[in-house]
Amino acid sequence: MRFRSTHFLATGFMLTLPGVCLAADAPASDAPAVVVPTRPELKAQLERSKQSNPRLPLPAPTDQEIAEAKARFEEAKAKAGAGKGRNGASGLGGGLVNNGRMRKLYLTEVTGGAAAGFSREPDPALTLSPTLKTMFFWIVSRANNCTYCQGHQESKLAADGVTEDRIAALDGDWSEYTPAERAAFAFTLKLTREPQSIGDRDIDALRAHYNDLQILEILVTVAGNNAMNRWTGSLAIPQEAHRVYLTPTAEKYQALRSRVAPLDPKADGPACALPAERGALETREQVEAALVAARKRAPRLPLAGDDKARALLPEGWSDTSSSVPDWARLLANFPKAGKAWIAQVSNSREKGKLSPKLRAEVAWVAARQDRAWYALGHAKKRLNALGLDDDAIYALDKPGGPAGPAERAALAFARKLTVDPALMTDADFAVLRSHYSDQEVAELVYQVTQAAYFDRLTEASNLRLED
Repeated sequence: MRFRSTHFLATGFMLTLPGVCLAADAPASDAPAVVVPTRPELKAQLERSKQSNPRLPLPAPTDQEIAEAKARFEEAKAKAGAGKGRNGASGLGGGLVNNGRMRKLYLTEVTGGAAAGFSREPDPALTLSPTLKTMFFWIVSRANNCTYCQGHQESKLAADGVTEDRIAALDGDWSEYTPAERAAFAFTLKLTREPQSIGDRDIDALRAHYNDLQILEILVTVAGNNAMNRWTGSLAIPQEAHRVYLTPTAEKYQALRSRVAPLDPKADGPACALPAERGALETREQVEAALVAARKRAPRLPLAGDDKARALLPEGWSDTSSSVPDWARLLANFPKAGKAWIAQVSNSREKGKLSPKLRAEVAWVAARQDRAWYALGHAKKRLNALGLDDDAIYALDKPGGPAGPAERAALAFARKLTVDPALMTDADFAVLRSHYSDQEVAELVYQVTQAAYFDRLTEASNLRLED
């Protein structure tokens, strides 16, 4: 089955996708996977994603990985026997986790280990239900057409005892949820598809149901979900074979069309993802004015004190400013998880095989697409410190700028993945792999994921750009 594709407006210029959009059951394609509109079609798509061909090599599992998977399977069976998992081992995960293997293979040097960015200790400041946050991840993954993450959230929700009908309602009928849940879902969807449009009203709508730290918890969660989608979705990581998706669907949900997926309202059935519309980039003068305005604004959410934040900074912190930057003070509201999150941002800037210049350029390009002015100011500062003058920095906004072919390919890739992860193709990776090693390609993807996180976190919080 093939569908006609459309032109894709990403950054004020046109990108032409291949002439076809292959159906999701094609294990590998030179076009993005189609978006399916209904619950039964989504389940079939998740089942087919087990046959996906990853866009970077994922070798056969090691003996240690197999042993760890067996141990998880036995633990899942024990929990299921104790009534702690509705779907038993299949719901709790009893097999190899392909995303973890891919991250460990390519990103250990950058992240400092597979668990980087995650705190294993309970954080007293994180008070929202894990099940609710899994629902956020489900919505984000549906909006980005990321089948790998989508499948994992299906399994987690089932293991938490969420009924099939409740999961189906996430896609098309939020009336079955509470006003507080609906407000959080609406914010999740908007932050995913239109991060540049988040304003005071969106935060105020959440304040009717949540306190400020809970709003920040929603924001950090959804920003992180968007980062993960850009990793697993763009790399076409195959779903684990042990997961179960082909379950019955209630009649009321069988034909209900998704209100979350990136579907063209004019398309009746499966179709290519509807491109996100960000509009033409602002002029240099408009950007400078936006950066000036960002230096005068007030944050929408509380910041931890400088001393509290400084205690959470990672070893080797390289920022020589007299005070801790506001982005770190924002995350320091969470004394356990915040420490891991601050280290994650710091490591992505400081570690890896890619040059510091290219890492900072990716941050600039992504922030331009997301209209994330705080993040853009930080990227500009990094580039200036590396010796680029303002003319060279603004030249990055031009797809055919003065950089060499490898750098142009990397920045074009970053632009596209920032805006429309659902539209990534084999061809996008083939171009990168002609210039960079597989580990460098993986790191480039990771840099974009971190930009997606940082842009959403800092701009939705309306952080004041430091002088």
